[in-house]
Amino acid sequence: MKKLTLIIFLVAVVAAVWAQKPDKKTVKLEKQLVGTFVEVPAGHYTIRNDNGDTTKVTISAFRMLETEVTNASYNLFLNDLKVQGRMADYEKAKVDTTRNILVTPYFTHPALPPIPHYPVSCISHEGAMLFCRWLTGKMGGNEWEYTLPTEMQWKHAASGGYMYWPYPLGPFLTNRNGDPLYNFLRFGDESIAMRDGKYVVVISHYIDDNLPDPAKSHRPNNYGLYNMSGNVAEMVYERGIAYGGSYLDPGYDIRINSEKPYDAPSPLIGFRVIAVRKK
Repeated sequence: MKKLTLIIFLVAVVAAVWAQKPDKKTVKLEKQLVGTFVEVPAGHYTIRNDNGDTTKVTISAFRMLETEVTNASYNLFLNDLKVQGRMADYEKAKVDTTRNILVTPYFTHPALPPIPHYPVSCISHEGAMLFCRWLTGKMGGNEWEYTLPTEMQWKHAASGGYMYWPYPLGPFLTNRNGDPLYNFLRFGDESIAMRDGKYVVVISHYIDDNLPDPAKSHRPNNYGLYNMSGNVAEMVYERGIAYGGSYLDPGYDIRINSEKPYDAPSPLIGFRVIAVRKK
């Protein structure tokens, strides 16, 4: 009886994993439109409230884009909206270049084309959701749904299966040689000042090192996901919050659990998408 139960369990596990496997045609088209997706297995994520009480959330398996959505993919989407004559959607989704000139003068300046393999930023939550619906349609719309991850899905994916790690690659921000593992703001005593009797961090937005890196850079986590901490913070399905911190956030604020609120497009916030097979 125990042997039969074990066999049934193993068959169910294999079936669940196989259910998330796309065919070669899907993989090829995904790469053309947005990039490579990796498997994020089912698991549990523990939520701890301010009182210390915990709740364990079960998360089903899904696939996630290995990088943040790039300028190249987002521009493909915007150009297609114009070709289709969907100008109202285009206006909602377009990059707000007025919000990032002071931070990254050459990154998406109106006079210069955006760097294709860098993460898109300065877009609204509505624009990111429109991108997901566009991608679902381009992929046929019948088998896979592309969307933003929920808060819990994002945190589960970022942890790489090690939910007690503060960062995707472990407990530290640097390797043994002191080299940074993520793209985040590194500052010293010169960045600390006294203002109105309180210590504050004073940061210049013109520091050359504090710029985004390519979407596929640094080491991936255990699931094969790049830049889940640092680079650009990432929107989730829940509106108004992003996770993982950015290239202008200090180390403490690029933790997996670090929440960044926003109410408008920002040069510090981008997104990545997940794929879930339709039932």
